[in-house]
Amino acid sequence: KRKSGGFTAIFVGCNKGMDAVDTLRMGSGDPVFDKAAWRNAMTKGGQISLDNSVCNQANLPQFELSSGDEDSATNDEQRRGKSTAQVHCIEPMPITAEALSNSARDLQWDTHGFVVTHAAIAREDGITPFPSGKSVGKENKGMENCKNGADGVNCVNVDMYSLDTYVEKFLPREDGSGRIIDFLSIDVEGFDMDVMLGGSSTLKNRVHYLEFEYNWMGSWKNQKLSDSIRLLDEEYDFTCYWPGYDGNIWRITDCWLDYYDLHFWANVACVKRGVKEVEDMAERMEELFQKTLDKGSN
Repeated sequence: KRKSGGFTAIFVGCNKGMDAVDTLRMGSGDPVFDKAAWRNAMTKGGQISLDNSVCNQANLPQFELSSGDEDSATNDEQRRGKSTAQVHCIEPMPITAEALSNSARDLQWDTHGFVVTHAAIAREDGITPFPSGKSVGKENKGMENCKNGADGVNCVNVDMYSLDTYVEKFLPREDGSGRIIDFLSIDVEGFDMDVMLGGSSTLKNRVHYLEFEYNWMGSWKNQKLSDSIRLLDEEYDFTCYWPGYDGNIWRITDCWLDYYDLHFWANVACVKRGVKEVEDMAERMEELFQKTLDKGSN
């Protein structure tokens, strides 16, 4: 169900922007936000190639709008003028950030809720070396690759913000509590926990749903998933799950198994407890978890 107020999402580590575009399509109900149009803009009509995508987001089906959304979108300019949905697409790799910014401007989405920011998000504010990138949308390269001249990558200095600083600086504050962040995605090549540690106020007061990546890269190699789950549970009231396929999800919060601290590649999905706006989502996630358990007992 689409919320009546302004939908807001943040993608920390936006990469090619495919998920961000699909999320803005979902949050706004506006069919003008189309992945095929975005792919065409990012490739300059097929003149350049995007780097290979691990998850193949560019070719996955986009969010399917209801017939009511399609019927009410006969006047794109009128519809976009009314929409207050925003998606913040934050990307530190210079070559990719430039392509994102140019594509948003060429499609005129930059004035209709698709906000591109060239920056890194970390635990604190400052400047950080980051790979300049040899191809648009290069994945699995980050701050770690610039330490001690590792991997022979060319690194340039990039502005760095904590999550709290970014939200305060770039998201409009409509009242004293600030704009709610319906969806926060963190995918920063191993520094996800650092982003969360730099976003205590944001996570506590403004985020309703969170996804982050867990692996063995960057800071994760010296951090435990159990610590992040405990922090999100006890300090910020999030219940977290492993999302799977075919409607299967496994709750991590209050269902901890010690081997979850082994470093492997996975995503974690967390929903805020005690928030009316996401009550249905929280109940649905728990229902899916119970059904997943039932499948294992049959």
